Amino acid sequence: MQEETPVAAYQPQSPKSNLNIVLTIINVVLLIGIVILYFIVLKPGNGTSAKAVQKASGGSLSVAYVNSDTLLAHYDLVKQMRDELQKNTLTYENELKNKQSTFEKDAAYFQEQVNKKSISEASAQEVYNSLMAEQQKLYELREKYSAEIARKEFDMNQLLLDSLNNFLERYNKKMNFDYILSYNKGGSILNANDSLDITNDVLLELNSEYKLK
Repeated sequence: MQEETPVAAYQPQSPKSNLNIVLTIINVVLLIGIVILYFIVLKPGNGTSAKAVQKASGGSLSVAYVNSDTLLAHYDLVKQMRDELQKNTLTYENELKNKQSTFEKDAAYFQEQVNKKSISEASAQEVYNSLMAEQQKLYELREKYSAEIARKEFDMNQLLLDSLNNFLERYNKKMNFDYILSYNKGGSILNANDSLDITNDVLLELNSEYKLK
């Protein structure tokens, strides 16, 4: 009669179902939006709103603003970056799900063998240790992919910031505003005069340059 294996019932712990990576997709727009709040840059120019030009020329301080919510929704560069980040995230998530599924099947089979007492104590301990090591690898891989997504997100934010700053420097040579502010719903600017809104002109030129590149 085979001796009863004293190995405790193995309960695999699944990494979080969303693997903390999908959360990046939820937050990426907000994080990119934070970058756009750096819009407190010098000056804009060219085909901006005629009313904004008139307002600017009427006083000693010329100010215009861009609606960052609209820019985030319709700037083609942002759309491309969002799509790329989502694609990478889904790729990592699917890989981790497949590995997790394989791990859970192996753990379930091991548990079945333990329950049937069809495995020796030594063998059970060896398999148990192997499963624990595999589970640790899954956690480490999840953390690695989360860090990779965060790095890609940072690089994209830097690219967006550089793109906007470079554009506004050129744009403002034509208009000579003293300030271009960022306006968004729920932001620090509670109300803004529509006549100073240059969002459509900025967006039009941004997308035109993006398509040329």
